[in-house]
This record gives sequence, structure tokens and C-alpha cells, in this order.
Amino acid sequence: MASNPDFVQYILDQCSGAGEVTAKKMMGDYCVYCDGVLFGLVCDNNLFVKPTYPGAARLEKVDMRAPYPGARDHFFIEDVDDRDALADLVRTTVAALPTAGSKRNPMLAKERHVPVSPDEVIPEGLVCSQDLRAFFEQYLGKGFRYKVAFQKWLRENAGRTYREAIEAYKSGTF
Repeated sequence: MASNPDFVQYILDQCSGAGEVTAKKMMGDYCVYCDGVLFGLVCDNNLFVKPTYPGAARLEKVDMRAPYPGARDHFFIEDVDDRDALADLVRTTVAALPTAGSKRNPMLAKERHVPVSPDEVIPEGLVCSQDLRAFFEQYLGKGFRYKVAFQKWLRENAGRTYREAIEAYKSGTF
């Protein structure tokens, strides 16, 4: 079933606080763009938004559905009446999507945390990056190497400090 043009216009109006929102008709349904970036689809009078971690954080409930048979799952947006929340979701999603030519998967792009001091707390979902490696090298020397067991210790000990992580590495208690 194709989407109703009046519903599509309603979606465009609701998302307009995010920027210049437009739609292009594609085989009876619509691709929806914000400032030229494809962020979602309107299929069978339903709004679907591309999944990103920052977008998921804006949703009260994450409901993943395929907009059409054979498609990848998108966020299914049931409540399209909250104009401010919808504009915020669109802005957040567009900012997290890869730029043209980029092969980055936005669902895999987690925010990288680099501590400033050893007294900072290890966050949930820590990503072990080269910047974090450089931080540990400051305190453990150039011989520091990420070991699988240490990475696991870091992930399992969110809430503890980096100072505790440094001590655990030195003592080998991970």
C-alpha cells in the first residue's frame, strides 16, 4: 500500500524544526531527507528512521522494524505527533550518519572516551582506542599493550577509576 501524500506532508511539517526536510517519491513510498541527508522512509503511512546509537538514546522505546520486505530494520516511529521530539531525533540522527563517501556504520560508531586524569571513572561501553592506549602509556610506559584480559577487565569494571585499572594492569590481577 502506498503512502498518502497528506501523511507525508504532515511528517515533513513535524520534522521541519530539524532543518530543510524534503521527500522524494520512490515506488509508491517516500525517502525523507534533512538538509540533503537521507535519514528515513515513509512506507505505508508509517515513519521509519535510520538506526544510530545517538538516535536510540532519544527514543523512549526502541522499536526496530523493516519498512518493506527485504529491507534492513529501521527505528519505527509510532508517535509522530510530538513535533519537538521528532525534530530532535532527526537532528541527532543526521549528525550521526556517515557523510557522503564514508563507509562508517553509524550503529557501530560509539563515542570514544579519553580520560584526562587517572581519577576519572571508567564509563559503560568503553571502546579501547589508540587515544586510550596513549593515555595508559603515560602511566604504564611504552611497553603497554592491550591484552584481551585487560580490555575485558575495563569493560566489566565500569564505575571504577582509571587509577584502579592502572594498578590492576601493574599487578596483573585482570
